[in-house]
Amino acid sequence: MKTVSLSSIIADYRDRKLQEEIATDWGSLVFYRMPAFLVAWAMVPLGVTPNQLTLLGALMVPAMALAAWFLPPGEAMWVVTILALAFNVLDCADGPLARALNRSSLSGRYMDFAADIMYRNVAYGCYGLIADRMWPGAAFPWLAVGLCCGLLATYARVNRLYAEKLFPAKPEVAQAPRRWSAFDVGFSFLSGLDTLLPIIAVLAWQAGMLRGALLWFLLFTAADAVVEVVGNYMKARRRDSGIGG
Repeated sequence: MKTVSLSSIIADYRDRKLQEEIATDWGSLVFYRMPAFLVAWAMVPLGVTPNQLTLLGALMVPAMALAAWFLPPGEAMWVVTILALAFNVLDCADGPLARALNRSSLSGRYMDFAADIMYRNVAYGCYGLIADRMWPGAAFPWLAVGLCCGLLATYARVNRLYAEKLFPAKPEVAQAPRRWSAFDVGFSFLSGLDTLLPIIAVLAWQAGMLRGALLWFLLFTAADAVVEVVGNYMKARRRDSGIGG
C-alpha cells in the first residue's frame, strides 16, 4: 500500500501551484486548500483514484440542484452551500492526489474542467432559484439572474483558456518574477472572490441580502467577462502590430 506524507503533498503544492494561486485564486488558497490536502492525504491509503475523487465532486452538483428545487428554501440554502463547499474542497484535492500518486492524466484534467464548469452554472442557478422561492412574484426571476451569472462566468473562463492557447507565455517570461501593477492587484483580489460564491451567498442570506448578493454576482461576472475579452483583444492587437512591423 502506497504511503504519502501530508508534508510532501503540501510541499508539492508550494513548489507547483502556490504562486499561481496567490495571483489568481486566493479564495481557494485561504478557505479550501488545507482541507483539500487532508482529503488527498486520507485518500491515498484507501486506494481512491484522482478521477474517482473528481467524480465524487461532480455528484455534488446535481444534488445541489435537487436540494434547491425540492427542499424548503431555508433548508435548501444550507444544503446547497454545504454541497458547494464540499465540491470546492474536492476540486482542490484531486490534483494533489494525482501528483501524490503520480497519476496525472489528460482525462483527469478534462473531467476536472468539465465538473468545474458544471458547478459554476448550477451553483449560481441554485441561489437564484432559492431567492425566487423565498420571495415569489418578483418582476424579474432571480433564477434568470443566477443563470446569467453562470453563463458569464463560463464565457470568461473559455475566453481565458483560449487566450492561453493563442498567446502562450515564453519560457523566459514564465520563469521571470512577476511585477505587480495596481491593476494586477485589483484583478487578483476580484478573481479570488470567484470560489467564495457559497460563503458570500450564505452570509448575504443570513443578513437578508441574498438578492443584493445575486446582483453583485451579476456585476462581478459581467466585469470579469468584459475585462477578459477586452484584455485579450488588446493583446491580440499588439501581437498583430508586432507581426505587421
